[in-house]
Amino acid sequence: MNDDKLIKLIKNNPSKGLSAAIEHYGPLVKTIVVRIIGYENQQDVEESVSDVFVELWKSADNFSPEKGNLKNYIISIARHVGINTYRRKLSKHELIPLEENDLEIDLDLENEVSKTINKDIIKDTIDNLPQPDKDIFIRRYYLFESVKEIASSLNLNPKAVENKLYRGKTRLRTALMDKGIIL
Repeated sequence: MNDDKLIKLIKNNPSKGLSAAIEHYGPLVKTIVVRIIGYENQQDVEESVSDVFVELWKSADNFSPEKGNLKNYIISIARHVGINTYRRKLSKHELIPLEENDLEIDLDLENEVSKTINKDIIKDTIDNLPQPDKDIFIRRYYLFESVKEIASSLNLNPKAVENKLYRGKTRLRTALMDKGIIL
């Protein structure tokens, strides 16, 4: 079933459409969600996967084949749902007030600050990569797509994608060192 037919089915017969979408894209969505929120709590994973398909149903009118294929649209929804679930999980944990640091809890604030700075440097560096290198990095390291999937969706040879990843990692490493990444 192609993207247009699946979207029409979701709009006209949500039950059948969502069943078809879950059958086709369920494993991919679960993989993305698990990589973002972890596999510790199976209930959170199942809820997040369900939320992805509810969001797909709610936003079916927003899907436009001119902007990309349905798979990438669903991946985007899965990432947003996964990130929101992860943030909710983090917000449930209580932060320890600084006064309680007298309990000899080993908290490496310098390491945490370094991680935050490094994330910002990496984001800026990837944002400044030329196309299609930027897309390839995002698809490979954030959306966890395989080299074959990336090559197919960008109409490139898999070897070309591997070469661009290698060259891009080299450029990224250089840019990170130049910007003073904290190791």
